[in-house]
Amino acid sequence: MGARGSSRVGAVVVAAASSVVALLGATVPPAASGAAPAGAVERVVRPCSRGLVALTFDDGPSGSVTPALLRVLRRQHVPATFFMVGSRVASAPDVARAVDRGGFTIGNHTWSHTDLRTQTDAEIRAALSSTRRQMLHQHLHPGWLMRPPYGAIDDRVRDVVRSMGYTPVLWTIDPRDWAGRSAAEIEASVVGAVRPHATNIVLQHDGVANSPATLAAVPGEITTLRARGYCFADLDAAGRPTPPVPVARVTADHRSVAEGGRVGLTVHLDRPTSRPTSARLELTVPPSVDHAVSLSTRTVRFGVGQQQAHLWLHARQDRLDEHDEAVTVGVVGGSGVRPSTTAARITLGDDDATPLADLEDIAVRAAADAVTPVEVPVRLDRASDLPVRVLVSGELGRARVVLPPGTTSGVLVLTVPPESADEPSRVVVVELARVVNGRAGRDARVTVDPPEPTEPPARLSRRSAG
Repeated sequence: MGARGSSRVGAVVVAAASSVVALLGATVPPAASGAAPAGAVERVVRPCSRGLVALTFDDGPSGSVTPALLRVLRRQHVPATFFMVGSRVASAPDVARAVDRGGFTIGNHTWSHTDLRTQTDAEIRAALSSTRRQMLHQHLHPGWLMRPPYGAIDDRVRDVVRSMGYTPVLWTIDPRDWAGRSAAEIEASVVGAVRPHATNIVLQHDGVANSPATLAAVPGEITTLRARGYCFADLDAAGRPTPPVPVARVTADHRSVAEGGRVGLTVHLDRPTSRPTSARLELTVPPSVDHAVSLSTRTVRFGVGQQQAHLWLHARQDRLDEHDEAVTVGVVGGSGVRPSTTAARITLGDDDATPLADLEDIAVRAAADAVTPVEVPVRLDRASDLPVRVLVSGELGRARVVLPPGTTSGVLVLTVPPESADEPSRVVVVELARVVNGRAGRDARVTVDPPEPTEPPARLSRRSAG
């Protein structure tokens, strides 16, 4: 356990608490009562605005307390660090693996909870190495934090520990939960000792006889400290409370937006944190609607404790008939956040009329002895972002033309059969049989003129023939 035993060890713990303060550059706060004065109304404060609290639990894992403690922490979304005793990992491996699967930090608390100052350098190394081997054997993912049992550490022990790559971590708040105190006493000691913007590392136990009282105290500690503007933190590689790193994701107020409109977007953080953060957004659009949409900002900033920020997605109005297209907005980076793997998907609804297709009248002179091609112009009243297919039929046959996106004109090729020179001019109607991605407008009238009359060759006179 982190702190228990004789009065001699108690004195060591006080000295150890002072040592960790020197290590972390903080000041040990004086004892204070967690109770508010009678009739006082606590002001609502922004989450995390008063700083961080790191909960740590020693001497486990325990089959009777640790699983219930994990349920409390997961339900409240509270991180914690568990300094495990190697022999207890070996006796309760399933519980140790549950701590690891829950994403909690695991530290080394030696193999059998011995005072490292009474051991040789080799024994200290063995106590830590055997514990780590057992953790790895049970498929845990321990870090390189360790806590000396009883907080008992001196310069020699510290040098040995550090030579193995470990960082020793003590505490700044000790509610003496191992000493038979009630849940109410433990809770009051913790919440009364936490100080704004200080290094608040709380020592508690999940593997001692009085751990059920600690388990009963933890929910109240969490509720009270959050109400006072604190948030809960992991320990970083240096053993210091580190601000939570929230996951940032984007949601849309609506699933679609019409041209010329806008849709509201919200960037959510899944938890508050104690420092300003930002999320960088990416707008992904199909090539067909490139430059058709824009964001009011590409970087969203959050203040301390803030969990939502808002922006707009604008859809440009145009006159092009288009398919409905989908765009996505997601978080791709930022400062102090982790991007979510999901993105907001918004459909751009096209509200433009399909283009009107008209055929133009033409006149053609038929040939007397050959098929005559007829090129009938097609005009659209506006460009489209879609291919427009025009099909015609009539006396001159059937034909079709495809006008590529962005074009407004094309030519249909029909044919006139050979004509007799003595036939009069006539008008043939070319009908719009079908227009795909457009509307049928005016049919064409083709005036077919007869061939040019040909004069017979002049006879030669006999005189000229002679």
